[in-house]
Amino acid sequence: MLELARADPAQPYRGGRSVFGEYVRRMRLDLERTTADVPIRFEGLPGEYLQVDWGEVRHFPFTEPPSSGRTATRYFLAGRLKYSRWSWTRWTTRMDEETLLRGLVDCFLALGWVPWVLVFGNMKTVTLGRDADNQPIWNPTFLQFAREFDFHPQVCAIGAGNQKGSVESLVKWVKGNFLAGRTFTDDADLASQNEEWLAMVNGRLNAATGEAPNVRLKDEATQGSPLPPSALDYGFPVAGQVNVESLVHVAGNSYSVPLGNCGAPVTVRKHRDRVAIWRDLTLLAEHPRAPDGAHQRIIAPEHFAPLFAKKRRAQTMLEREALLRLGGGVGAYVSEVSRRHRERLDEEIAAIYDLYEQYGQQALMAAIAQAHQARIYGADYLRLLLAGPVAVTSQKLILSDTPAQTEVDRLLSSYEVWVTIDGPGETEKHSDPSIPTLAIVSRAIGMAERGDSSEVSR
Repeated sequence: MLELARADPAQPYRGGRSVFGEYVRRMRLDLERTTADVPIRFEGLPGEYLQVDWGEVRHFPFTEPPSSGRTATRYFLAGRLKYSRWSWTRWTTRMDEETLLRGLVDCFLALGWVPWVLVFGNMKTVTLGRDADNQPIWNPTFLQFAREFDFHPQVCAIGAGNQKGSVESLVKWVKGNFLAGRTFTDDADLASQNEEWLAMVNGRLNAATGEAPNVRLKDEATQGSPLPPSALDYGFPVAGQVNVESLVHVAGNSYSVPLGNCGAPVTVRKHRDRVAIWRDLTLLAEHPRAPDGAHQRIIAPEHFAPLFAKKRRAQTMLEREALLRLGGGVGAYVSEVSRRHRERLDEEIAAIYDLYEQYGQQALMAAIAQAHQARIYGADYLRLLLAGPVAVTSQKLILSDTPAQTEVDRLLSSYEVWVTIDGPGETEKHSDPSIPTLAIVSRAIGMAERGDSSEVSR
């Protein structure tokens, strides 16, 4: 600038460098004063603004480190109402989209209503960037969430430090006010101390308002938007597509839908403990939710029923897979049935699966536990156990149509009629095969309860 001023042909500068520098400095100060970006503070209306942000704490001060032996990192989702200064925090081990949405739902449930506007930083779980007009490009899942809970999402302008600072001050406050001077045994202790701290800060006088947040919160509760009916069991939407195997991939697992939907776009609702798959307004399937990333195939055999007429073994394998997912001792029992009854595997698995559909998971698992203890394997034994009432006051199994004990404890010579070759006339007298079957089942379970394992195996 100095050289240009000296070389000016019409009015060249003839002074020294220091004088020129001082003149430019005064011009710069005058310009900054007239164009200064002064932050404007304002208060929200009751129920209007909820500020939300993530915080991260590395080398978390746990007195008992995680089992991996590595230093723990924890995140917290923080929210604060602008009018009442009511605050809410949730500590997590993840900072993904589902954790954000589940946290916001829990915050709404703690309030009992939904604020009008939620203000965020430019996090990727909320906005994917800006368009040509510098407007936010909303994350589709988050935008759908905002529509269903009827709030207006708002993000801080890029480069607007006064806006971002207002949101980030919430994170600094949590770190400086809650973490300072505290130690935590584990995550359970962290959650407990967090609840105690929130009760304290929301119940004491706030320096900015002169009232306790809980007191001003009463005014906000009357102005907030009502919670949608789905709040208690919210399933946030994820776009998906049915593949050629009539499966939908969701969060590292595959879930079946009925045949006839291959290639169709679907919407997957991820609830806390279940997955619902929708095609337009039609519910195609609903499954228990497997752990994310477990690479499990969750299949309902009835979805493939049209194929069973020509693929009998496929029906057996799908029904067996569904039984194995029940957990507990079902896997070991079905495995033993598959080994012992290989020649009639299709009939055995189909019969056990029918019992599952007829009596339900809990009843079948209880019957399997008793049969497994007595080392009797097969659908016929399970059917007898499920059909017979069990006395509540006794630990012993009582089966319907069980013969008297004197009939069961006869001499072995009396049973020779069943195996002798010379007595065809006698076998015709005992044509009902259910009586010895019931007797054997009852006797085996009775010996198992007495701990006589050698007699049971014989």
